[in-house]
Amino acid sequence: MSEKLEIKRDERGDLIEVFKIPGVGQIFYATTKPGAIRGNHYHKRKEEYFCIIEGEAKIKLRNRDNNEVEEHIVSGDQPEIIEMKINWTHNIENIGETEMKLLVWTNEIFNPEDPDTYAEEV
Repeated sequence: MSEKLEIKRDERGDLIEVFKIPGVGQIFYATTKPGAIRGNHYHKRKEEYFCIIEGEAKIKLRNRDNNEVEEHIVSGDQPEIIEMKINWTHNIENIGETEMKLLVWTNEIFNPEDPDTYAEEV
């Protein structure tokens, strides 16, 4: 099997939806330029887990019910998995001097007709 993948490119960097497995979810890979921020949204049902595999990032989450804020400084030098909690608005900022590389697992395959993504600043 061989399948060409689409690279979604914008001013922040690239995003590639790599694996889409019904009933399991989706894995995507993103690059982010220094100083760029991704996210500033929340999900009502979608679970996401982020892992920086190269570079440095600040991940911020805010509980929409009580405004509790969490901040994680993460690095590809010591990879760790950070959960993007349901109903918490979240973002990720490249705080390093080089391109950041991010691996994400989510429990749903992205559906543009039902994206479960709601814009809101952290």
